[in-house]
Amino acid sequence: MITLNQQQKDVRVGMVAGALFCVVWVWMGYGFINIELPLWVTTGDRLAYVAKCEFFASLMLLFGVMAVAGQRFFSDKAIEGQTTGLPDAIIINQRYIQNTLEQLILLVIAHMAYAATADSGDMKIIPILVSLFIVGRICFWVGYHQNALSRSFGFAVTFYPTVTLMLVTAWRIGG
Repeated sequence: MITLNQQQKDVRVGMVAGALFCVVWVWMGYGFINIELPLWVTTGDRLAYVAKCEFFASLMLLFGVMAVAGQRFFSDKAIEGQTTGLPDAIIINQRYIQNTLEQLILLVIAHMAYAATADSGDMKIIPILVSLFIVGRICFWVGYHQNALSRSFGFAVTFYPTVTLMLVTAWRIGG
């Protein structure tokens, strides 16, 4: 049996909590929020809808870039483009940008592929997942600034739904 150290246990708690949060968020999205969606006839209509939703997810990347740009402008070391000896806040924000870019690429691919295989009635999941992505990125960012291990909840909230949708879509494409 594998023995986990305290840091690994803390990360595991954050990841499990994030997974449970995702289930509750999606359940509430389907059960309590009435999203009226048009009847889409073509795959192009569904893809256009996804692109509009992804705009809001991409704002999380934009906000990270804006934060680092502002921090660099007001830092004597960072304004010249140095990559070493930077304040911790800039380093954390750069890591946030990198992780958000990675997560956003996977999110967009998963959502577009899902939309290409979905029926009109299946599209309600997209705005629910985009809102979950936004919440997850905020939790990741805030958690990272508090303690590096605290980012695990936000990571799980953005990662698990994307992986799940990729698996569902792969099953649809293959089956």
